[in-house]
Amino acid sequence: MANTTVDEDQEQDSIQPYGMHVSSRYLDLTRRKLELTRLPRELQLPDNRRWEYGTPKAVLEPLIDFWLEKYDWRTQEALFNNALPQFRTTIRIPVHSPLDSSELPGSQPAYPPLRVHFVYKRSKHRNAIPLLFCHSWPSSFVELYKIIDALTDPVSLPSYGIGAQQAFHVVAPSIPGFGFSDASPVEGFGLRETAGAFDEVMSRLGYAKGGYVVHGSGWGFNICRALALCHPQHCLAVHTTNPSFPQPTMRRNPMAYLRYQIANFTGAKFSFFNFGYVPADFSPAPQTLKNTQSSEFSALGGSFDASDAALASQYSQRPQTVSYSLCDSPVGLLACMLDALHSRSNSSTPSGSQSPFLSLSELSDQASQQASQQASQQASQQASRKASQQPSTADDEVELQIRPAPASQTALSPRHSETNGQDYTWAPTEILSWTMMQWLPGPEAGLRWLKQASHDSSPAANPAFWETYSTVPLGISQFRPPKGSAESPLMWAEAVQNLAWAKRHQRSARWPAWEAPDLLVLDVRECFGGMLERGVVSIARDTAEDN
Repeated sequence: MANTTVDEDQEQDSIQPYGMHVSSRYLDLTRRKLELTRLPRELQLPDNRRWEYGTPKAVLEPLIDFWLEKYDWRTQEALFNNALPQFRTTIRIPVHSPLDSSELPGSQPAYPPLRVHFVYKRSKHRNAIPLLFCHSWPSSFVELYKIIDALTDPVSLPSYGIGAQQAFHVVAPSIPGFGFSDASPVEGFGLRETAGAFDEVMSRLGYAKGGYVVHGSGWGFNICRALALCHPQHCLAVHTTNPSFPQPTMRRNPMAYLRYQIANFTGAKFSFFNFGYVPADFSPAPQTLKNTQSSEFSALGGSFDASDAALASQYSQRPQTVSYSLCDSPVGLLACMLDALHSRSNSSTPSGSQSPFLSLSELSDQASQQASQQASQQASQQASRKASQQPSTADDEVELQIRPAPASQTALSPRHSETNGQDYTWAPTEILSWTMMQWLPGPEAGLRWLKQASHDSSPAANPAFWETYSTVPLGISQFRPPKGSAESPLMWAEAVQNLAWAKRHQRSARWPAWEAPDLLVLDVRECFGGMLERGVVSIARDTAEDN
């Protein structure tokens, strides 16, 4: 009997290869539901107000037709399986990592073991360090698709300067309830439990002992924050994009508060008194953020926008009610995905189009134009590299080194390959693939997780999440926010965490791993590679077992 128990434990602790394969019956059911869709009537609104009431039919209907007539899940399934090596392992929950030190050990609810799905790709480079990638909502592990090769192999996206050759062993778990990770049937599974499960995955791969670095944007950053608070002995550094932070206060961090007040008084116009702030930080936009309710702030995982807050409240406050409709309607889920993408989109409306998503005919033209531009840009880059060994720094970014470091020697890099400020346009296949990753497991578990994560990161409900100072080094890439939205000043981060690296971009991206993959990869390399070079962090390499 004892031997049987040991064998069962070993089987549960094992890591098994995994590949996506959706049953044909489920795909047929999805098609029938698409064919039986009944769309609601809508108001007649001018084009500039078409999105005020939600996703317009003019945007939704062409995508339904595309889903029925041209979209091929099997092709996308094979694409993701080939590009993203996947595994599953059983994790025992809870992991005791309270965010609030006043909480008594063992007071957390007991969760049954969960099978956690994750992507794992080891680098062949000897300098590689483990990187834990935390996806956001409403995305999934496929968010990693465009950057995994460049992270594991720097040669695939060459660059110069600090951290240019930094490689990573990439691990990207699916939040329980998302993708192909089991959902918790017990209430209360939120940020700390997710952080505990992710840390256990890293431990099982052999990376916890030597430490690892973490990246996450949006809700992924909230998971990173929980990792930094609960597992600082393993989570050694964090990188994120466009985070939101509460305004510094005298009680929480007097020094950060005084710096902010001085910079605010001078408008950050004098370099000696700006303390890393810029004049744009004191435009009316941040005031909008400061005046919002704490519940709205905690629900964003990014910049503040009225539609963002409305969406987060709609989906997270009554998740079971919303799930009855979204779980049974792929079109309803698609409409929600479009609304989420649009509310956080930086795209300007193309000529003749009613949305930031190009029409199908425009997409074919765009594909040929991009292929031509890419060939021209590659030829230009090769010629430039031959002509000069140290080209000038990219002109679409402004670097801010928070800690003393060697001057950047960044040469001509893929940052030059895109027009300054160019907005990303989502293709129909991309939108539908992201929707499918919510449709396949069902959205209900993800919405329940969102409700709990909103509570866990709420300054009102859980003040310790933002008031507890973390010494784990933090790097921030700040992309241009959407029009009409606001972001907290980047330097507010120093009140809650050890801000060690930052860079401001003129380009716009809400999901940089998908919308600006080249910039994100270069920033992640420079951030973590620079921290290693300067001795800010020290990570033991080659501690993982081959799995």
